Amino acid sequence: MFDVVLNNVRLTPVKDGPTTDIGIKDGRIAAVETGLQGAVSVDEGGRFANGGFMESHLHLEKAFLLDSMPRDAHTLADAIDITGEMKRGFTCEDMAKRACKVLDREIAFGTTAVRAHVEVDDTLQLKAMQTVLRLREEYRDRLRFQVAVFPQEGIFRQSNVKQFMHASLEMGADVVGGIPYNDPDPAEHLDFVFALAEEFHKPVDVHIDLSDNPEQLDILSLADHAIAHGMQGSVSAGHMTSLGSVPLDKAARIADRIAEAGISVVCLPMTDVYLNGRDDLQAPRRGITPVRLLQQHGVNVVVATNNIQNAFTPFGNGDPLNAANMLAEMAHFGSAEQQHDVMDMLTVNAAKANHMGSGAIEKGQSANIVVFDTRNERDVLLEHAPVWMSFYEGKRVN
Repeated sequence: MFDVVLNNVRLTPVKDGPTTDIGIKDGRIAAVETGLQGAVSVDEGGRFANGGFMESHLHLEKAFLLDSMPRDAHTLADAIDITGEMKRGFTCEDMAKRACKVLDREIAFGTTAVRAHVEVDDTLQLKAMQTVLRLREEYRDRLRFQVAVFPQEGIFRQSNVKQFMHASLEMGADVVGGIPYNDPDPAEHLDFVFALAEEFHKPVDVHIDLSDNPEQLDILSLADHAIAHGMQGSVSAGHMTSLGSVPLDKAARIADRIAEAGISVVCLPMTDVYLNGRDDLQAPRRGITPVRLLQQHGVNVVVATNNIQNAFTPFGNGDPLNAANMLAEMAHFGSAEQQHDVMDMLTVNAAKANHMGSGAIEKGQSANIVVFDTRNERDVLLEHAPVWMSFYEGKRVN
């Protein structure tokens, strides 16, 4: 007997596709077929069901700062400076309150997993890390939660960041983060990141090449490091927008190298479109990583939110579909097949990047399932069809 059965759900992208049942046992999907019965059975009325969304790149401790900012940010440098000033006033209670606001909204919108990049520096020290690790425990029954230690101000510009990163991993952080463009020597930065990842046996997830400068290509060094350390498949690169300004032939060769290194690229359109292309007086560039090119060369591409209502991104409300919809528009993904691919960037591709199973509704996977109040996958992306109900490890959370 199954613990829970979701009867009459639609798993295919098409509106009039066949329906089936999902049997859940001990928090996992035990069967996907018709005619199932469980201790609890729910008739979903032909609604579309999907794997839970995965937010692969999220900043919790600096979300919802917009109303408190001393001035508006007009460049990436402005955003970094303003946030650096504001961080001096952050408290554990304040960070937890704003982070919970994000997490509660994410769950309400169908998210069942997040990877949070948590800052350590000489100002915050370990306060943000302690706060988010505590929240990881508090949300353990509603959300799979990975924590990346993130040196926003660079590793070598401040006195204690190396020690804080090491301490964070000893405290239980899951991922080694990085931001090579915020240190004088990006290669030295990546040397430290990969040495730490090797010491603690952790994956790597870096912010990289956030610009529209075609000469900023630290991604090549990242690929070299991934291959040299045998970490193909365990490295993610967030932003990587400068590649969109590189001539096509050269960009294609770089995409091949990224694929060879097994690097997943996390597109963050809500931030990248806002920050890039500002110096283009005519025909400003779109400012995102070249998603179509990367896909053509076999790179795993993911989409995520990044920041919510702060100096880096004065937009967002905790719904990952905002980023997915924006990516579809900016990348000219208008066909049903392309929009299905975008949905995969929040589930299947994200699961591959974050080592979280398959991200799909299939036998043996964790029962992280969202049922939407629509019969059509495309309505989820285009109309933000509301969540009808959602499950995390087989337990209803929404």
